[in-house]
Amino acid sequence: MLPFPRLNYEAPGTLDEAARLAAEPGAKILSGGTDLLPSLKHGLFRPSVLVSTRRLEALYQQSPRQLGAGLSLRDVSRVSWVNAEYPALAAACRTVATPTIQGMATLGGNLALDTRCVYYNQPEGWRVALGGCLKCEGTICHVAPRGSGCYAAHSADTVPALWLYGAQVRVHGPGGERSIDVSAMCQSDGRVPPLAPGEIIAGVRLPARPPAVVHRKLRLRAAIDYAQLLVAVSRDDDGYRAVISAVGPRPVAVAGRNVPELVDAAHAAVQPLATHLSAVTWRKKMVRVEVSRAAAALPA
Repeated sequence: MLPFPRLNYEAPGTLDEAARLAAEPGAKILSGGTDLLPSLKHGLFRPSVLVSTRRLEALYQQSPRQLGAGLSLRDVSRVSWVNAEYPALAAACRTVATPTIQGMATLGGNLALDTRCVYYNQPEGWRVALGGCLKCEGTICHVAPRGSGCYAAHSADTVPALWLYGAQVRVHGPGGERSIDVSAMCQSDGRVPPLAPGEIIAGVRLPARPPAVVHRKLRLRAAIDYAQLLVAVSRDDDGYRAVISAVGPRPVAVAGRNVPELVDAAHAAVQPLATHLSAVTWRKKMVRVEVSRAAAALPA
């Protein structure tokens, strides 16, 4: 059994206090813990303190077009107005891992999901045997050894749908609150976190009159596995748009005036990296398949 490292635990009662604690060197935010706690056992992080969000009541509220970051993915998928107006978000929440994990994992945690690859997402002994990982304790990215960056894959299920819905993330930090477009949160590489020290995801704001969006997830097993491919497709008066993720450090966004043009644009733009055990060539071919299926599922 892999043990947890020794660390301190704090459960602040206000967002300001949580931001102050989270700004301290070595602090990590703990919400649902479904990703962070296994990562601690694998030695991917060695924080000095975990700052829990469990007492931050503002993170567990919801109202029309407003979702608290502490809501579980299961709770989000059951909100009536989410299912009625943003069904692709509800669908994305229901494809994360297993129902048990959906009951623990949070919306904010999924938005901040750590990028990973087959070389990074392993116990410490496995990584050390390869000479470590650039993102953690090594100097070479084993996905792209000739590159100078980290090529772990962005695999947050809710992001492609939220991106196309035009959602904004509310962030609370030592300097107060600010809003970030979901698309802007996903522009860093596999090592750089999207938030400044002390900033906490407080919630998500969804716009009125959203476009029609369809979410699809390709994985080897229909539970537990991370995505081999994440696809969301939308349609509005200007044509079609798609966001494809789980292929590299950042999601890929493309557009087309019609479905064939969208499918061609997606296939040309997406260059899957060897972040998974399955073949890159197969995942590349499945881009056409999954984008086509998502577009076909859009309401008439």
